[in-house]
Amino acid sequence: MNVPEDYSEELPWSALSRRRTRSTVLFLTVMLLVAFLIGFIFDLGPEPQGSDVLSDVGDFPSDHIWINTSEPLSLYDQLSRHVVVLYFCNLETLSDLEYCQRLEQVHEEFREQPLAVIAAVRTGETDIDRLTDTMDDWGIEFPVLVDDRGMVSRRFNVGTIPALLVLDARARVSARFFLGWDRADLSGIVEDLLQQLRAMRYTDIRVFRPDGGHYLPETLDRSEGSLGGNS
Repeated sequence: MNVPEDYSEELPWSALSRRRTRSTVLFLTVMLLVAFLIGFIFDLGPEPQGSDVLSDVGDFPSDHIWINTSEPLSLYDQLSRHVVVLYFCNLETLSDLEYCQRLEQVHEEFREQPLAVIAAVRTGETDIDRLTDTMDDWGIEFPVLVDDRGMVSRRFNVGTIPALLVLDARARVSARFFLGWDRADLSGIVEDLLQQLRAMRYTDIRVFRPDGGHYLPETLDRSEGSLGGNS
């Protein structure tokens, strides 16, 4: 007759193992909940300020030549609560002109939205006529700022051109490209920032539209350019 084996001595060890397993699971669960709670609390805090906040790098200078707009523009005046695409170039290569054409397409796509496309062009003031003719020939209707002394580039911390910045509606740099921006989903970036702007539910946004004029500052010797006075 077979006598059943006695497992009475092993039962305490099995119970201990189960208790240890339950304790481990409970500990991990508590740690996950604590981590989630800490993350949630930090999300409720103020938004951290990045190194590219435009209040640190400045606005457009007021004493520079503008083409396709009859007044100097400001991020905190005409372009307040606007998404801004800012392209730095010198228009010395065919690629620069082709990039401007792509930006013109973005300008047309969002013409009825609070978006401004601006090109800051490094060129001498004596090249005003050539620059204007070039913009006309390539069908560029968005504003062009003549960055003849590199002041605009310095204010936006741009040391290498070509470069492209995308600013959100609070005048902060949301995207910065030096190479390969033509492969980025620029329209998608703009649309995301516009959606953020819509979520703010502003009711007093006046959409900026270029008027096709030009601005020549009073400090500029009129003999240096042939655009004449402000129009």
